[in-house]
Parts: sequence; structure tokens; C-alpha cells
Amino acid sequence: MFSGVLKKRCVNELSGGPHPDNLLCGGQDACPIGYFCGKVRANPNYGFLNFDNVYFAFLAVFTSVTLEGWADIMVSLQKTFNVLSFLYFIPLVFVGAWFLLNLTLAVIKATFT
Repeated sequence: MFSGVLKKRCVNELSGGPHPDNLLCGGQDACPIGYFCGKVRANPNYGFLNFDNVYFAFLAVFTSVTLEGWADIMVSLQKTFNVLSFLYFIPLVFVGAWFLLNLTLAVIKATFT
């Protein structure tokens, strides 16, 4: 669903180079004058933040479930995909982080006691 979405950046109309601030565009954000919204090769966060294949998608979901930087991932998807992408992350955080992670920890504790 989110494959290739995070590659959308503001690209210069004349030179074809990315914006100096590496602005994300697409869903809710528009590019400044002289730039258009296009796809580049690089993904955010040095290429580690993407949903382009199963492994990186699992890494992004695991990062969200552990509550480390899930808001940054959500905001990036809101900028490039749709404002309603929070409908994916809110249940993921509440069900994944609060319920499943605590259930896993309880089973591990019960096993070792």
C-alpha cells in the first residue's frame, strides 16, 4: 500500500535536482515555485525508512510497535501519501505496542518464573 510513496520529493524544474532541504511532497504538501513533485531514488532516513519490500516494511512496523520514532514515520507518510494515513498507525500503536508487546512480555515472564 505504501510502496514507493516515500520517494516523492520536490525536484527543480530546470536542473532536475532535489530541493536543498529535501522536502517531501505529495499528499498534503505542495512544492515551492520552480519545483515539482517527482520521485527520486533515495528514501528518507538514509534509505532505511520505506515500505518498498517486506523487510523494510517489517522494520518500519517494528519501529512503530516499539514506539521509537513512529510519529516521524506517520508524518512522512502524511506528507507523501494521504493525511488519513494515521488510520493505519493509531491502531498499530495501540494494538501492537500496548496489547501484543505486553502480552509477549507477560508470556516470557510467566515462562521463566
